[in-house]
Amino acid sequence: MALYLRAFLLILTGLGLASQAFSSLHDMQLPSLNNQATVSMADFRGKVVLLSFFEPDCPWCYRQMKVFNQVQSECDETLQPLSVGIHGTDQKLKSELRRAKVQYPAVRGTPVLVQLTGEVNATPWTLIFGPKRQLLVTWRGYMKFAQIQVLFPELCPATQSQMG
Repeated sequence: MALYLRAFLLILTGLGLASQAFSSLHDMQLPSLNNQATVSMADFRGKVVLLSFFEPDCPWCYRQMKVFNQVQSECDETLQPLSVGIHGTDQKLKSELRRAKVQYPAVRGTPVLVQLTGEVNATPWTLIFGPKRQLLVTWRGYMKFAQIQVLFPELCPATQSQMG
């Protein structure tokens, strides 16, 4: 079942999105929402990146950030969450990050980034890139921790407490 789901999601990859369109994304410098610095996408080379768009006052985005905190703490370090704030002021976006106690990088969605990915019609929206910078999956809506484990069992295995 897990292999079937994984294959199905990989087939659905990039509905209307070409991996080539994202080639410049991987060398971008994006303004950090965690601090005053920028985040270099080049720092994530060799990792699986869960790039998820969020906006203020979005309860599902808040839940997604909590799941990504769990990914950051319980999964292999090569599985890297990254939240991208859109449709709000930096102050409101940072407030959402503080409320969710985000433990991983978060950036401001720039016009260039939004142009590369296309209009974000609903949040959360997650793009998953493989270690070779290829777009693996696009996921509209909330992604549960268990779903991430199914997609990446080698990077985020179930613990005994989750199996029992």
